[in-house]
Amino acid sequence: MSQAEIESIKNAGIVGAGGAGFPSHVKFDAKVDTLIVNAAECEPLIHVDKILLQKYFSKVYEGMKTAAGLVGAGRVVLALKEKYKEAISAIEAFKKSLAADGSALDFEIFKIGNFYPAGDEQVLVNEVTGRVVPEGGIPLMVGVVVTNVETLYNVTEALAGRPVTKKFVTVNGEVSQPSTFEVPVGTPVSLLLECCGGIKISEYEVLDGGPMMGKLIDRSTYAVKKTTKSIIVLPRTSIVIEQKLRSIKNQVKRAQAICLSCRMCTDLCPRYLLGHDLFPDEMMKKMYKGELRDDELEKFDFAFLCCDCGLCELYSCVVDLSARSLFNYIKAELAKKGIKNPHTRKDVIPNEFREFRKVPVGRLEKRLEIDKYDSRALLADFTADVNEVKIYLLQHVGAPSEPVVALGEAVISGQLIAKIPDGKLGANIHSSINGRVADINKDYIIIKKN
Repeated sequence: MSQAEIESIKNAGIVGAGGAGFPSHVKFDAKVDTLIVNAAECEPLIHVDKILLQKYFSKVYEGMKTAAGLVGAGRVVLALKEKYKEAISAIEAFKKSLAADGSALDFEIFKIGNFYPAGDEQVLVNEVTGRVVPEGGIPLMVGVVVTNVETLYNVTEALAGRPVTKKFVTVNGEVSQPSTFEVPVGTPVSLLLECCGGIKISEYEVLDGGPMMGKLIDRSTYAVKKTTKSIIVLPRTSIVIEQKLRSIKNQVKRAQAICLSCRMCTDLCPRYLLGHDLFPDEMMKKMYKGELRDDELEKFDFAFLCCDCGLCELYSCVVDLSARSLFNYIKAELAKKGIKNPHTRKDVIPNEFREFRKVPVGRLEKRLEIDKYDSRALLADFTADVNEVKIYLLQHVGAPSEPVVALGEAVISGQLIAKIPDGKLGANIHSSINGRVADINKDYIIIKKN
């Protein structure tokens, strides 16, 4: 039966709904001793996971039960922040209702502190199991699979014959009515913002994702992906936005001019604290002494170990520099040269001060000046009429999906419109509305209602 379930997950186009979008049919085709359900809601201002746990836990549970069976996990852990009192109460009540069911899944509720980045999968593995994922590795290497709450919700839907056509998204920041919606994949972001009563300020930028790891988007053209968990509107003068708007040339010049060599970027780095050989301060000191020449890039190949969490950029640096931007530049340049991550050390021991250097989310929000947006963004009905969707062909890890529909073709919601390329890692993609194919190009398919 397990292979049939894997095929259902593959056919449904399920990918990790809370991160990079790794195809779930590949992730669950493994054997481990521990399955961790990541409900830590890593970034500030996002509320999808706890809403799903409160409102739809029965579906999350069924997906968890399926995933645990597929990976053969003897230990199943639902990890969420201790402060999510309502979600914990809902889960505990559901668990009590299973007491008389002999076939019920035995799972733990693991409560973690409110620190950033608690939802980083390598941090979470260490919190739950005490194990450390090797440098450049994945949780599978230490007998663990980590999956997201909404991903498990989608597994339950897939086994009922419903592919991924909808996405839960929190809309927060400078909007009149912060809310969480369930919307068709491919919905224009502009419609989400309208449903929140519009944007309250005139000078702003919009992020897909949280304030720490989110990417700047064009609200007039961007559409919801399978991995979109939040849309956040912030003032253009925000600390967060100013940092994201800086060019790499600007970041280099700033590092050359004002780095204090204080080492805080390293001391608070989550990967360094797990014991990985990642030293942002060494790179920043080099920038202080001169330019980073192409022939020196390989000296800083520990950039491959950066998890892109942004603490070195938006929290630890008192003079507002960005080690993360330089790491991303180095990784891209090394990749152009065909150089891959050489760091694979397995004898990793966490730093003895790790427990004392966890960054409280409340303090992070104040540092970023976003604590005023800490609304609950409750689940609301999405009332907009979605007449057109833009469905991206690459919204997952792997190769872009290949269209299987023609221009002008009529399609229905749930119909396969793009498939995994033969022999490659990828995900199937389905239409999220009834309509007609209005455009096909190398990046996306547009479907309009008749």
